[in-house]
Amino acid sequence: MKEKKILNLLGFASRSRSFIYGKDGIRSYLRGTNRHKIVVIASDTGESVKEDTIKRCKSHNAYYYVLRNHNKEDLSNALGKLEISVVGVEDENLAKGIIDLVKSGGEN
Repeated sequence: MKEKKILNLLGFASRSRSFIYGKDGIRSYLRGTNRHKIVVIASDTGESVKEDTIKRCKSHNAYYYVLRNHNKEDLSNALGKLEISVVGVEDENLAKGIIDLVKSGGEN
């Protein structure tokens, strides 16, 4: 349930064009000045990409969430793109909403 809500919020980010993806895009997003940073990682993302992204999130004090039940295709569909495995949310309010969902735990 929580992951579905996260994908819905990512859909809002897509419609407002306030998301970032790609290796260089994610790196600059993490170095940026946003107060609320969240990176969402698909379940079937390669281990090296996943480890690198998590390491960078930790070093820049950004939140990250690895989807357990949704793969690249589900993440891509939510964003209206093809083959997205890692995405960052630039909109402060949407990022805070996803962070609150991740922190709350509860049902997946």
